Amino acid sequence: MNVLLEKYRKKAVEEGMEKGLEKGLAQGMQQGLEKGLEEGQNRLALLVGRLLDAGRVDDLKRVSYDEVYREKLLKEFGL
Repeated sequence: MNVLLEKYRKKAVEEGMEKGLEKGLAQGMQQGLEKGLEEGQNRLALLVGRLLDAGRVDDLKRVSYDEVYREKLLKEFGL
């Protein structure tokens, strides 16, 4: 009887650990996505501010739709 109970207990522990790991991974991925979005928004806000300070309105318009140019300017400004 004890062997059977130990077998079920072990299986329950393994299943619990597996579910906990899955939940932890999902939460970690969500937190990573949220942090990445926040960092991207902050970089873009800094770029917008620097372009405005430099009077580069045409560049500011272009970064709103041209991703390659946006990345170029982010590098130019060290962001």
